[in-house]
Amino acid sequence: MSYKDDFESRSTLLNTYGNNALLLYALELRFEIADIFSVASDALTDGGEDKKCDLIYIDQDTGIAVIAQGYMKQKMQEGDLAPENKASDLNTAAVWVFSQEPESVPERIRDQVRELQNAIKDDLISTVYFWYVHNLNEKNNPKVREELTAMQINSNAAVKTLFPENKVDVFAIEVGNETIEKWYNASSSQITVVEKMTVDTVKKGFELVGDKWKAYVTAVTADWVKEQYCRYNDDIFSGNPRTYLGSGKKKNKINLGIIQTITEQPNNFWAYNNGITALVNDYSIENDLNTGEEKLTISGITIINGAQTTGAVSSVTEVEKALIPIRFIVCEDSSIINEIINNNNKQNEIIASDLRSNDKVQNRLRNEFKKYTNLFYSGGRRGNERPSRSREILDPYVVAQSISAFHGECVTAYNSRNDLWSNDRIYANTFPDQLTAEHIIFTYSLARAIDIYKLDLQVKGEERTEAEEQQYRFLGKRGAKMLFIFAMSKCMESFLGEKVRDVWSLKFCDNSNFDVNVEYWKKMIKVIMPIASTHLESVVKDGLKSQEASNSAVVTVAGILAAIQGVVRTEFADIKTVVNFS
Repeated sequence: MSYKDDFESRSTLLNTYGNNALLLYALELRFEIADIFSVASDALTDGGEDKKCDLIYIDQDTGIAVIAQGYMKQKMQEGDLAPENKASDLNTAAVWVFSQEPESVPERIRDQVRELQNAIKDDLISTVYFWYVHNLNEKNNPKVREELTAMQINSNAAVKTLFPENKVDVFAIEVGNETIEKWYNASSSQITVVEKMTVDTVKKGFELVGDKWKAYVTAVTADWVKEQYCRYNDDIFSGNPRTYLGSGKKKNKINLGIIQTITEQPNNFWAYNNGITALVNDYSIENDLNTGEEKLTISGITIINGAQTTGAVSSVTEVEKALIPIRFIVCEDSSIINEIINNNNKQNEIIASDLRSNDKVQNRLRNEFKKYTNLFYSGGRRGNERPSRSREILDPYVVAQSISAFHGECVTAYNSRNDLWSNDRIYANTFPDQLTAEHIIFTYSLARAIDIYKLDLQVKGEERTEAEEQQYRFLGKRGAKMLFIFAMSKCMESFLGEKVRDVWSLKFCDNSNFDVNVEYWKKMIKVIMPIASTHLESVVKDGLKSQEASNSAVVTVAGILAAIQGVVRTEFADIKTVVNFS
């Protein structure tokens, strides 16, 4: 199957996002996003006054941001060229992102630009990609490459001017058929770099052979590792749960330590470093009878453990004196390959949810979700199972955010999503023993309903009423979704017309159809959103920062709904029949 076959099968994505579907699909593939609908709610900026930014994606956890412009040719003919004007549009986007104060940026993208600039200032974003995404062949129009090259040069200069104290790399990439196909293949296979290459090793190594695998263990020079990374960039990590995270201050003390060691103590690097594990398609060893040295040739490579070592070493100018432990593994059994990847990365902190994926709560929740064949919840575990996109995939981080916001911690949910998994106290409050799969479905479907409600308003465009325009403006604010989830929680007694003694008990009576439950939420959102958008917007004017202000505003919204519930009762009369809170 090609990426086009897979993309065309994603009817929900296509029907929901139209011309922006390919942008989101590419983003999903490249960053292994489980719930692209949740991401789309914050990342999509396409519309009037978007300043040629169709999408602004910011991931502070990985230190990466993506600004994208998309183009989808509907009726393709042989020889069609990717239009260069869409590539040149990224120059306009770059000017507004990097050459303007956020206050001067159109409101449609102001919050995203402010968040990106602040993240760069705080050394939380180290790489910014500008993507020109299209469904045509790459490089068939040389003018596109010219536009992107010029844009990359100008943007790097603008970044250095705007952020002189921060190291940020800007790349402009054409993401056409070839690149998307490569990303699609990488999502289902581990090795995408397939060239044959000679390895610059020490004089000798040794070989180990298992039932379904073999491995050659040796040491390589740091400059050889750097050479491969510079040649293949992140493609060399196609089988790795994470790529190089940079050396920014948020989470990369390890990488800074690697850089310091190889700079100050290169002769000790082999002894201090855990080394690299790489999967290869094959290797061969030739012995030099005169010198006794071994010549190692490999075919294909993906570094499955050691991305941080590779990236950190490659960022240093002089590395030739350092040696790095490495093992090259050959295995053709896909299940064993997945286990090799999984187990090699258990020894390192990959993402916060990995630390909790095997605790008793997550194990119980995974088992509870097994009865819902249309849903998939990993509980933070990344292993062998690749769920079908025909199932609703519940992203563990969105799950945690939805629960936390629903139970009042909306500021934490928005600003500290890693803490929901890594901080012991916060994790215990987010995933208590009384949490059930059904309550997760309840809160998660609310989050999805808000995303769809916002999208419906976006589609209306100029047809939005004044009240709808206010709602759309509110939902476009950073943190508005989490704040509104909190407000909906506080309004549940008015919706149900009865005291709710245990909020954790709230669930739908029937959890077999996720989309139906989303529609129930949309009915409730329609009633409360005009009130909420008026009284909550000031709380997220500059981002969601104050829990005290959130509490006060949400109480006001809940009070207003309680006062008028008799008037609007008919709007949600059936809610009590579909929600269980006993």
